[in-house]
Amino acid sequence: MNLFDYLHFLEPVQENVSKVYSTTSGIITVVLVLWALNILVSLTQRTFSTGRAVGSFYRNYLHRYTSIFSNSLSKLIKKKEIQTQDNTAKNPMSALR
Repeated sequence: MNLFDYLHFLEPVQENVSKVYSTTSGIITVVLVLWALNILVSLTQRTFSTGRAVGSFYRNYLHRYTSIFSNSLSKLIKKKEIQTQDNTAKNPMSALR
C-alpha cells in the first residue's frame, strides 16, 4: 500500500478531531468572555467599595475642616476683590497701570 492510501483511512479521524477542536475552541471562547466579564465586574465592585470607604472617611473626619478652610479662603478672596475695587474707585488712574 501507498502512503496516500493510509491517509485515506485517517480522514474520519481527521473529521472527528476537527469537530472536537471546533467545539473546544468555542468553549474556550465562552470561558474567556465570562472571565473578562468577571474581571470587569470585580474591578467595578472594588472601585465602588474603595470610593465609598474614602468618601465616608472624608465625610466623617475631614469635611468639617475642609469646609472651614474653603469658606475662609473664599471670604479672603472676596475681601481682596472688594479692596481692589475700592482702590480702583478712589484712584481710576491706578487701574491703567
